[in-house]
Amino acid sequence: MGAESVPARPSKAPALLLGAAALVLTTTLPYLTLINAFLFAGIIASGVVAAWYYIMRNQIRIEYGEAFVLGALSGFAGGALSVLAAYLLEKWFGYIPGLESLRLLVAWATRLDPEDAGTFRQMLAIVTEPKEISFSELLMSMLLTGMFYAPFSGLGGRLTVFVLKRQARKE
Repeated sequence: MGAESVPARPSKAPALLLGAAALVLTTTLPYLTLINAFLFAGIIASGVVAAWYYIMRNQIRIEYGEAFVLGALSGFAGGALSVLAAYLLEKWFGYIPGLESLRLLVAWATRLDPEDAGTFRQMLAIVTEPKEISFSELLMSMLLTGMFYAPFSGLGGRLTVFVLKRQARKE
């Protein structure tokens, strides 16, 4: 009786990087950031991208838990990288990612509730105010953002497996 070896799973690194890149794009590109105002759709989509790419590229089945972890790791990496990208864009070019989208949302909100227009303008002023942060604060922000985005992106990974399994049953 020889020991049966379990076939090695293909590397998840390309899928993780693709999902992280999708998250960075949906959190830093002008107006594309607006997608995250709708129930974190861009963040969830990053988990979808990671899981879908991994499954389709390798033509393998994965379970819900594995898809969640894949999406969550992608979301964590993408969240951390998006904070770093936002910091560098603001530091080097004076560009604050998502500011255009925030201005649109503030304009929309002030039309809906003119009495609170001052509050919305104050919020916008706080966001656009120049800020200096230390290296440790940057790292902490990267860590916390990654932790916040991970479950949403993991949900996208699970959603991908759910949809693919439903499609497979129909065929």
